[in-house]
Amino acid sequence: MQWNRSLPNGTKDKLFKEASHSHQLESLVNQHFALRGYHRIETPLIEFEEVFSAMDQKATSRYRFFNEQGQIVVLRPDMTLPIGRVMSTTGIIPPVQLFYSGKVFRVNKDHSGEYNEQLQAGMELIGYPSLKAEAECLINAVTVSQKSGLSDFQIELGHASIYQTIVEALQLSAQEKTRFKWLLQSKNMPAMALFLEKYEAHPLYNFVLKLPRLFGDAGIFEEVISLTNHPEILKAIDEMKDLIQRVQQVYPRQDLTVDIGLVPEMKYYTGITFKGYADRSSDAFFSGGRYDNLLTEFSVDTIEAVGLVFYLDRMYSIFNRQENSDALEISTLIYFENDCLHQAEQLISNQANSRLSLQETLEETIEYAKQWGIPRILIVSNEGIEEVCLASKEDENGEGKNCVNQRTD
Repeated sequence: MQWNRSLPNGTKDKLFKEASHSHQLESLVNQHFALRGYHRIETPLIEFEEVFSAMDQKATSRYRFFNEQGQIVVLRPDMTLPIGRVMSTTGIIPPVQLFYSGKVFRVNKDHSGEYNEQLQAGMELIGYPSLKAEAECLINAVTVSQKSGLSDFQIELGHASIYQTIVEALQLSAQEKTRFKWLLQSKNMPAMALFLEKYEAHPLYNFVLKLPRLFGDAGIFEEVISLTNHPEILKAIDEMKDLIQRVQQVYPRQDLTVDIGLVPEMKYYTGITFKGYADRSSDAFFSGGRYDNLLTEFSVDTIEAVGLVFYLDRMYSIFNRQENSDALEISTLIYFENDCLHQAEQLISNQANSRLSLQETLEETIEYAKQWGIPRILIVSNEGIEEVCLASKEDENGEGKNCVNQRTD
């Protein structure tokens, strides 16, 4: 087999529309944060593996290799931790508002549906302890999503301290933590009851027993309050209620749900977490949360932080399922005679989704337009501009036809 003609598992080439749309999404997010006053940050694609010690190795297998000094380095599987490294090794004084974009690399299981190379863009708020930081993240999440063309989506809130409080209170072993995490993620009530048999006398028993079904709209908070009086859990509930009220001041119609038993996606999360789900996808297209202990991974004092990341490849997949997924495709091809280049350049700036034809003859231009499904051709000559509409696929003749015969001086 010729390996130089193949791609490694979990990777792919992006061609034409997908490449263009991905670039436009990345540019949209970058422009949004720049206009909002954020500072851009870029980190290397290759980092020492120790930078990512706060991540679960099993959940995020990495591309690992040795550098010339024999040290283990990886292709970055995450964007937040390198930013934490930057904060701990430079003279940047928080608070600071940062934004970024780039690729991350994670070795996913075969047939998981996820590519190992993923394009991301997002923001980090470093040094902000107030709940205003979480509200800022979610306001940006909704605004960027709507700017990109997504409208039918919901935000799911969770709180990392609830899961962490339970694990600590029940004194679960490493093996029990793995089992408990699976029970919550699978929402398995019968199996949870069996798992908790030895904890029937524990003050959190009734709460944890019902935890797999404690999700839905904000009305679920009242049931939680009736099940437990644990101060850390009630504090988490108050924070989520407060955050929902803040977001709804700006976006009163935004769909917000809560999952009390949500398992933190990353070990470094310490507070409220959030994910965005579109109606056409089961995978979150954005996520984030508070991670106040992140910088302690780099032997520095605790600094409060909240982050938000958009998964741009997933967003493209959602757009691609929509009926208007070809909205960015070329709809007009401009053919020009050799001495009419100036007029053609002026015309292209006024024609949406247009492109100059680089074919030598009009016949070649028509064939090219048919090949790529471009329905309209403008012919620029010394006599003026003529518009040609190509026949639809249903037309038996398959020939071009004049839809407008327009002459200009």
